[in-house]
Amino acid sequence: MKKPITSNRPSIYQTVTDRIISSLKAGVIPWEKPWKTPRFAGGPFPRNFYTGKPYRGINVLLLWSSDYSSPFWLTFKQAHDLKGHVRKGESGTPIVFYKQLPEHAKPEDEGTDEDGRVPFILCHYTVFNVEQCDGLSLPEIEQPTTAPEIDEDELCEGIVTAWEKRPALHLTNPTEYRAYYRPGTDSVHMPARSRFVDAPHYYSTLFHELIHSTGHETRLNRTFGDRFGDELYSKEELVAEMGAAFLCAIAGIANEHTDRNTTAYIQNWISKLEEDNRLVIHAAANAQRAADCILGESFEATSKTAERIESAELVEVAA
Repeated sequence: MKKPITSNRPSIYQTVTDRIISSLKAGVIPWEKPWKTPRFAGGPFPRNFYTGKPYRGINVLLLWSSDYSSPFWLTFKQAHDLKGHVRKGESGTPIVFYKQLPEHAKPEDEGTDEDGRVPFILCHYTVFNVEQCDGLSLPEIEQPTTAPEIDEDELCEGIVTAWEKRPALHLTNPTEYRAYYRPGTDSVHMPARSRFVDAPHYYSTLFHELIHSTGHETRLNRTFGDRFGDELYSKEELVAEMGAAFLCAIAGIANEHTDRNTTAYIQNWISKLEEDNRLVIHAAANAQRAADCILGESFEATSKTAERIESAELVEVAA
């Protein structure tokens, strides 16, 4: 893979990674952010206020990391089109997207894909939270609900049982003390529910292992690491962390006080992200695909694009 085109301006990858690291250093885990704020009735994910569409992948984490409680975002122009305006002096939040631009196509021996398609272009643009705007008519925001006890949660169970191509589930073994996914048998193993302190701990752990299982060769065919701490292992763990957070957000279970929220846990991810500034963006894309695979939403439309983004040469341009 050739290196992306560079210039004097900061790398988009580095800018995004720095923001995630900054949140981690402040003690905020971006993929556990949504349960600390009120939620919009239409769903837990940040969304564009003008189009109504939820943001996906790394943009979810970038917007979850903000200090604003509203999930609604829009561009300066979109605020103007809605007869509102961004208040003077407000700073926007950069988010990213990929697209293909014909004018960036290059000869076959300089990075164009084998089938002649042009590289993906990594772009960024700026959005503002509606709390930074005046003159907009805003919907009401739901306040967080109390997390369920250790009893079975109907919505969480629905996510698990509705997945027709799920792995074999071994969830009631009274002598099991570990949670893990075993690729060889395509099976998820969990301690009995009663061993967990509450429902968020139980289901976030189960979702984590289910996200791992989407990497099986019969599903998304991700490459797992061979040993703890190696590059592929770390990437897969981050995919599972983010994917589980996406599922927890959809299920509406609070998860900010799990035993993963420790200094050692945070320092580990700071170290990994400092080593590789592309890790968080690629992991978020794979986490989105994994969640889509389990939920059956948007998977066919996004999987091929995500695969090409993972392997294609990426050229950074400012939008």
